[in-house]
Amino acid sequence: MNPKPPKVDCTGKAGPKVMELKSYTLADSEALARYTTEFWPRHIRSLREFGITVQGLWTDTRVGSNRVFALIEYPQGEDPADAANRYRASQNFADDHADFDDLRITAEETVPLHAVAASRMQ
Repeated sequence: MNPKPPKVDCTGKAGPKVMELKSYTLADSEALARYTTEFWPRHIRSLREFGITVQGLWTDTRVGSNRVFALIEYPQGEDPADAANRYRASQNFADDHADFDDLRITAEETVPLHAVAASRMQ
């Protein structure tokens, strides 16, 4: 499946990078370990097929937090909701989630990000 071409502005240029910081809180440390060592490696590979790049994955180091943070980049000019919906409708999504109980994720948050001029990740 080929990703849609990026949206362009009236000058013909693609829009800025579209990035999101996603956080996931897991039910316990066992779920966190499984989520980061089994689920995410598969997830990172399959997201690439949809033009979605995981720039980094981190865990919260505070005791008992059981949180994962993912910095996600979408194709230039892409609507993250459209990209996510295409991925969720795919067999890749079903395969990624087949061996992980999504009920072990107790909270999710998505923060849209805009790079400032000094950022190297523009």
